[in-house]
This record gives sequence, structure tokens and C-alpha cells, in this order.
Amino acid sequence: MTQRHLLDIPSAAYQAGYSTRYFRKIIQEDRIPTVEIGRRNFILASDLEAWSSTHGEARLDDFIKQLDRWLQEEAARTPEPVPAWDDED
Repeated sequence: MTQRHLLDIPSAAYQAGYSTRYFRKIIQEDRIPTVEIGRRNFILASDLEAWSSTHGEARLDDFIKQLDRWLQEEAARTPEPVPAWDDED
């Protein structure tokens, strides 16, 4: 195994589209294998790719659905804009 096939956690998080802190949580929850070298953890690029094609896409879909629900709820709570009452006809 060579270093070019390893990604540090911040790089893997960036590629996956998450913050480093949140991606560390994902690593634990989804049991993504890591390799410890010294005091740092790394992810094999192939493991990140495998996770992305299975769990990663599902997580992103769930996140988008949740964001859409939040936006719809916020839109329902926000009153409609008042039309401009200009003197021009």
C-alpha cells in the first residue's frame, strides 16, 4: 500500500462533501475502515469510493430531503410578501 492511495481525514471529508468533524462521525457510524499511521488516521481511497457509492449517496439523498422539508416548513411559516403599492399604473 502506498501513500498515494491513502487520504487523510480532512481530504476524505472534503471529497465526500462534509466537514471534517461531521465526517469523523460518519466514519464511526458507517464503520468506514481507517489506517492509523503514527497518530493520524487515513482512509484508503478505494474504501472512500466504495462508501460513496453505497452509503454516501444515501446519506446525501437523506440530507437533501431533510433540507427540502426545512425549506418547505419555513416557507409555510413565512407570510407572503406584500405587493408594492406604487402610484404608477
